[in-house]
Amino acid sequence: MKAKNIILIFLSIPLLLACPKADDEYVHDSNIISQMFCRGSHSVNPIYGRIYEYDKNGDLVTLDFEQEDVEGGYGIIVFTVSSALRNDIDLKNVYLVASLTWDQFITPSLSGRHDITGDGFIITVTSGVGTTRHYRIRGFFD
Repeated sequence: MKAKNIILIFLSIPLLLACPKADDEYVHDSNIISQMFCRGSHSVNPIYGRIYEYDKNGDLVTLDFEQEDVEGGYGIIVFTVSSALRNDIDLKNVYLVASLTWDQFITPSLSGRHDITGDGFIITVTSGVGTTRHYRIRGFFD
């Protein structure tokens, strides 16, 4: 039985090594979040966050920009929630959804519920080529 498993492992190695790399047109260097919203539950209307992008010098970038303009910087996403919704949404327990490009991923994952009160928390967006950008996510009642 062990010999059979060893043979199967050795036979599968060429298959794994034969996997092609992704074409360059499908690999992106963007690590920017284009939009994010939160919800108190899946059935309520989303509340969109305001995204502030900073360059590597810590200067706020206010106009349309390219990835190169903010490379090495960071972002802050702020959810300003109307006080009228104080009884409807608990900012210590919200769902978050972000819009990303094809080959980006976020750590820690946005699945589940999150506490965005106080200093909130920090996420890292990693591009397809491995560059990273940090975002602090915070929320408060206005």
